[in-house]
Amino acid sequence: MMKPHRYPANTPPHAIGLNLSAEGHELDLRRHEAADFTSFECDGPVEITATLTDSTPDGPILLRPLRHGVNVESTSDGNVRFMLPGPGYYQLDIPGRPVLYLYALALAAPAPEGPQVRCFVTGQVHEVGAITLTDGDTLWIEPGAVVRGHVICRNARNVRIGGGGLLQGALWPDQRKRCDNILFAHCQDVLIEDILLTTEDYWMIHLGRCDNVRIHRVREIGSGMSTDGIDIVGSRNVTISGCCLHNGDDNIVLKAIDFSANLSQAGVPGEDFAAPVENIRVSDCVFHNIHGGTAMEIGYEIRTSHIRDVRFENIDVLAVHEFGSVFGIHNGDRATVEDIHWRDIRVEHHYDKLVDFRVLKSRWNFDTEHGHIRNVTLTDIQVFPSIYNPGYTLSVMAGFGADHPVENIHFKNFRLGAIHVLNSDQLDLVTRHAHHITFE
Repeated sequence: MMKPHRYPANTPPHAIGLNLSAEGHELDLRRHEAADFTSFECDGPVEITATLTDSTPDGPILLRPLRHGVNVESTSDGNVRFMLPGPGYYQLDIPGRPVLYLYALALAAPAPEGPQVRCFVTGQVHEVGAITLTDGDTLWIEPGAVVRGHVICRNARNVRIGGGGLLQGALWPDQRKRCDNILFAHCQDVLIEDILLTTEDYWMIHLGRCDNVRIHRVREIGSGMSTDGIDIVGSRNVTISGCCLHNGDDNIVLKAIDFSANLSQAGVPGEDFAAPVENIRVSDCVFHNIHGGTAMEIGYEIRTSHIRDVRFENIDVLAVHEFGSVFGIHNGDRATVEDIHWRDIRVEHHYDKLVDFRVLKSRWNFDTEHGHIRNVTLTDIQVFPSIYNPGYTLSVMAGFGADHPVENIHFKNFRLGAIHVLNSDQLDLVTRHAHHITFE
């Protein structure tokens, strides 16, 4: 079974220069300034045919993540054809064109019913401004529905967002600043699943001092320099799985910030999210970073005692462009960052820093006391080098003096192309006040 999703009229605008069909169905291609996208439901393999109508690619067309091994074939009539293996997130990379996301989704669940369900129906654009959720509420956006606005939820329990549709970031009423697409502050037992978020600026999902949050099968496209994907701020017991995040800034980032003490942010004026961060699980995701953030980041703002027990597993990093890093810990405040694990990560493109662990002073930090980074492992990592890496890309580990080192960092089966990295030179690693770094 295969069912395309169709959006209303020209919201979002149609992608141009490319036609796509799947199993005989024309797909509805839409455009965001950061990437094109289309979505459909399926329960098995799907054959895709693509027709370029305004250009000829000047290089090979790739279907990412590369681990799927999908071969894109040219046909005698000038089209290209390939077979998607089933539900999943795929990126069609055609030289000279914006990347195109093919969101092949599992069959959608029906909308829930009940007095606390707010449902936005398919085929319409819903101008809502701010949506406020409270205890027990469900926000449901059906596939093909477009909701223009943002979601705010404070001091609530048992809240759910889902449905498969599109939530577009919208301006605050004064039209001068943007805010988070979704903000949960001081909430417990939250579920966010099966939704597409787009924005031009600011954080996309913000968890401020929350407990027991599950985020599953969320898709994001953000373009601006501040479009973090998911900000876990002073929160604990967070599970993120099966997400596809395309952001201008960090894809996943862990922080602890007291906004009342140091800075003001739209949507959270004066709120204190400076609490420990622990028991965080991120798995089975796809990340693409476009401006200079980090794919998987801890920091910079960590005004708390500790961030610990964090695991990233089975991740495809499609790209980290400009000056960001793939694996990042930037501790500019007093916290101890420890018990951090990366396992089974595949990196298809990076440009600047690969591993970047530092205790440092930066313009985002306010504590006078410095913290620590320790007990970090990177296991079963495969990095695909490009022509831009040798002689330019490096890794950095640096403490803030002898009393605030980076220590006990372990690389296990870390591979750069065909090289099994067994020493610092092979990693192009620069160190200062960094101790007990091992390779095996």
